[in-house]
Amino acid sequence: MGRRQGIAVVGVALVCSGLACATEKPEATATVSLGVAAAPSLSVAFTDLIQIFEEENPGVRVHLELGRSDEIAEGLSDRTDLNVFASASEEVMDLAVAQGAAAEPQIFARNHVVVAVPSGNPQGVRGLGDLSRPDLRVGLCAPDTPCGRATEKVLSVSAVEPTNVTWEEGSRALSARLADNEMDVGIVYRTDVASSHGWVAPVSPEGRERDLMRSAGTTRYVLARVPSGESGPGGEAERVAADRFRELVTSERGRRTFEGAGLDALPE
Repeated sequence: MGRRQGIAVVGVALVCSGLACATEKPEATATVSLGVAAAPSLSVAFTDLIQIFEEENPGVRVHLELGRSDEIAEGLSDRTDLNVFASASEEVMDLAVAQGAAAEPQIFARNHVVVAVPSGNPQGVRGLGDLSRPDLRVGLCAPDTPCGRATEKVLSVSAVEPTNVTWEEGSRALSARLADNEMDVGIVYRTDVASSHGWVAPVSPEGRERDLMRSAGTTRYVLARVPSGESGPGGEAERVAADRFRELVTSERGRRTFEGAGLDALPE
């Protein structure tokens, strides 16, 4: 497993001849390139949604870029290759919209952090309070990441002060270190526990602590259109395709996909 998660570009594409669905009456040979940028914790769900989208829109090829929301947003206004942005930070999206780099924002899903351990829980961790044990190697997301901000809220409300902490740049990187037994306990998104294939396990607290993790430790994801991606000669076709992709994300099928990836889909 990689231990550092930077911006990654994942090509998820099915290119078929015959029908391009980016316009109401597309040319048979047309192919529309659609750029989607998303937070790493959306990787599993968006990969599945892109496969569904391309199967139903054979004239559209989708490119998925994964990276920190603030880093993507920083240069968003100059990105002509991106059409859709899914941010893990409401603050980042608010700023992007205010600057005109993103438009029509919609909150579409939630994630929350959990206390997680390597498979088998070799150190017998039972909950948040154990993060203050000096004998444990504790991993936390960097404070300037969405995962880190959610973690900070949980620790503040619970009045837990972890010791022997190592900071990671994101939940996926921290989950990888837990899977490799380089950390004894950490606080990560539950989606990364779900995608670890059993190498990372959640600690299952009861009562107040469980409710605390779901309330204070929640991140809401925001979806938006990227106007700069529509500036080229194929801009109108890309806008139509982007609208259709956003409709899929917020549809009932999108809800089921997010729930299958460990996310909480928002009520309709």
